[in-house]
Amino acid sequence: MAEGALQGFGWVDWAVVAGFLVGVTVLGERLAGKQSSIRDFFLGGRRLPWYAVAASIVATEISAVTLVGLPAVVFRDGGNLAYLQIGLFGSLIARWMIALWLVPAYYEREIYSPYDYMGQRLGGRVRGATTTLFALGGVLGQSARVYLIAVVLEVILHSELGWVEAQTGLPPLVSAVSAIVLVSLLWTLMGGITTVVWTDALLFCVFLAAAVIALVTVVSGVEGGVGEVLRVGGEAGKLQLVDTTLTLRKPYTIWAALVAQSWAGLAPYGVDQLMAQRLFCCRGVAEARKAIVASYAGVAVIVLVGLVGVALYAWYRHHPLTGEALALYEGDPDRIFPIFVLEAIPTGLRGLILAGVFAAAISSLDSILAALSQTVLSAVYLPWRERNRPAGFDEADEHRRA
Repeated sequence: MAEGALQGFGWVDWAVVAGFLVGVTVLGERLAGKQSSIRDFFLGGRRLPWYAVAASIVATEISAVTLVGLPAVVFRDGGNLAYLQIGLFGSLIARWMIALWLVPAYYEREIYSPYDYMGQRLGGRVRGATTTLFALGGVLGQSARVYLIAVVLEVILHSELGWVEAQTGLPPLVSAVSAIVLVSLLWTLMGGITTVVWTDALLFCVFLAAAVIALVTVVSGVEGGVGEVLRVGGEAGKLQLVDTTLTLRKPYTIWAALVAQSWAGLAPYGVDQLMAQRLFCCRGVAEARKAIVASYAGVAVIVLVGLVGVALYAWYRHHPLTGEALALYEGDPDRIFPIFVLEAIPTGLRGLILAGVFAAAISSLDSILAALSQTVLSAVYLPWRERNRPAGFDEADEHRRA
């Protein structure tokens, strides 16, 4: 292969991706079990174990943008590990506040979303407003994430998506988005939040495997191994983690993590339905508290991905970008991780990396689909059903049969 040329995907890689999709679909369907009511579909019957819920929170929090974007942030000139302060300190404080204060409040009665709780406390107009804001933000935010990951897939699968375009006329970006959306819809409809939680837990394992494989491959390709990676990264300032600078000009400092992110983290983890929906599926307050605190383990995965960026910096000091790879990088520096996958990851493992990127993209999208359906149910359908229910019906019995 010419220097700087990018490898395509072989049948072994595609077999790995196909096995991943089929395996997760079958396991997710079996673990979901029978969904016989609205309560089962949207709350998982409130019987999901805390460790599955914690893994699902992590899988939703760590999108494919993290796997692809964070190494690029660390890799670029002036980049380092300071971004990790946000998760290491701020998100830990936020999780503890949610566990201590919000979780017990949410379990005072059976609700489907934080907006139900707000409505009970502050009235229906507040519930309607917060639900609308969540839906708008969720659609816009997830659209951006799907687009960014589709751009990544367009790089990794440039040959394959080019063939699809030649056969169907569909632009590569449209094909990539369609693949992510179709699989996400299938898994969401298959068994509601239970399927989402269990498939997210499985997807998290695939994502973690992809990150480990990437880090090991990069380090093993650098002469001198771990020591050389740390030496090169240290000399370039890539290993700086804590920044105590008193300034408002830097986005990642210890003060931003401790003050701003600790309070800002209450919104995504405790009030945003995208994350909070999982806390309603646990067996009780104690299990929900375990789930939100245990999800802090996801920070270790973010650290791992950040170290991939450090290792990539050392790799490309020894193997400078040339040819097609250099042209792609100059077009968009954020492509550095996909470029490395095509340049250096062996056949088979390359398929697993793609599966990891796909897994992270799907886990984020199926989560927002489940969250949006839950909030629409609570804000629109259940109030409508309450207004139109015939007199004399037993509410609990109707709820079970719905």
